[in-house]
Amino acid sequence: MPPLQRSTRTASARVLTLAAALCAPALVSHSALAAPPTVASINVCADQLVLALADPQQILSVSWLSADPEESLFASAASRHALNYGTAEELLRFHPDVVIAGAYTNAFTRALLIRLGYHVVELMPEDTVAEIENNLRKVADAVGHPERGDQLVAAIRAESRELDAHRPAHAPATVVVRPGGFTVGKHSLADSLMTLAGIRNVAAEQGLDRWGSLSMETLLRSAPELLVLTGYRLAQPSLANMMLEHPALTRLRTEHPTTTIPAAYWACGLPQSLDSAALLQTAAAR
Repeated sequence: MPPLQRSTRTASARVLTLAAALCAPALVSHSALAAPPTVASINVCADQLVLALADPQQILSVSWLSADPEESLFASAASRHALNYGTAEELLRFHPDVVIAGAYTNAFTRALLIRLGYHVVELMPEDTVAEIENNLRKVADAVGHPERGDQLVAAIRAESRELDAHRPAHAPATVVVRPGGFTVGKHSLADSLMTLAGIRNVAAEQGLDRWGSLSMETLLRSAPELLVLTGYRLAQPSLANMMLEHPALTRLRTEHPTTTIPAAYWACGLPQSLDSAALLQTAAAR
């Protein structure tokens, strides 16, 4: 996973602490565990938590999206495992001890696996840092490594305190521009991370909820001081990405500080999601 470009401050000890915690699965001994459970996951967000918390030999299969670098921060690690498309028939071949799924993953697959006696752990989408912590602990317990969940939660809380201590004196009015003219509003992980970074989310202030659309006229009227783009399949021609080349948006990008947060950092609630808040603080300082 290529690291985001960081400021001098974000490359300090707090980031090293988080990185060390993220590497913990390779450092913790299993001497106290005779046989950790085998695990499969069928949701791209669940996949990444499993990859962060379980030993490689425990992981029987992850979903195909987790091996796509546009969707997943763990694409390289995921590609070393068997990939599935979220069907019960596939998982029956692996016969895992635990299946990690999203609460909105294929309902038929989840119901059938439960009916067949599989231990299915369902994760709700994360809209806040606290919900990231809850899911981390839930997955860590399910894969037999609760201490790893505790380590990552401690690192997240240290990172959050550091971010809070470096909130900008002036909170710039910020607009997130996603392909196709979409943005982020209230009740979303992106909005929570923007709040943690100490910047104003103009779309949320205007009452937009979750992942709504933003017309170019509304964007111009909002007079943003900071623009945040979310790169997603930029190398693939599409009408959605053509919108990002609108002349008015191009002019705004030359007149105001602009930063890019890869979509995968906000698509799922992960410890690495807090890196986006650090990047936002760096942009706000400009």
